[in-house]
Amino acid sequence: MDYPTALWAALRLGVVPSCANPIYTPTELVHQLRLSKSKFLLTHPTFINAALEATSQVGIPAANIFLIQKADNLFHVNVPDLVEIGKTAQEIVPLKLSPNESKTKVAFINFSSGTSGLPKGVMITHHNVIANICQMYLNEREIKSTVCNGCLPFFHSTLFTMSV
Repeated sequence: MDYPTALWAALRLGVVPSCANPIYTPTELVHQLRLSKSKFLLTHPTFINAALEATSQVGIPAANIFLIQKADNLFHVNVPDLVEIGKTAQEIVPLKLSPNESKTKVAFINFSSGTSGLPKGVMITHHNVIANICQMYLNEREIKSTVCNGCLPFFHSTLFTMSV
């Protein structure tokens, strides 16, 4: 349930998310963090050890690692903390794109599975996401469905765009 919310929050902040497989080894995560030029990491406490090892190798400070939920013995800011901080924070200025900017402004960096070598980053523009949402809307309107079966992991390229 936190996945789409985190993606929308990142977009609202003007961040370009790059979702990673949660069971990546530190070496695999380092590859993605370097290519995407990530500055922050949001993870689940279960995967904190790989996250800490990978982020230390690419120079992301521990203060820039956030957790989905609170965890004993971990002192990273977590989503419930961010919700509390947000209650008194200044209102976020909505992202507004100029005409045609959606075709060039990157919304996400999605990574391939790496079946033919190391995973490659694919830049997904706001226009790509908007077009995907419009396609889903038309499909749902025709079949009168409001349910989407998420049978793939949310970091996967197909379900990734469907989750937003």
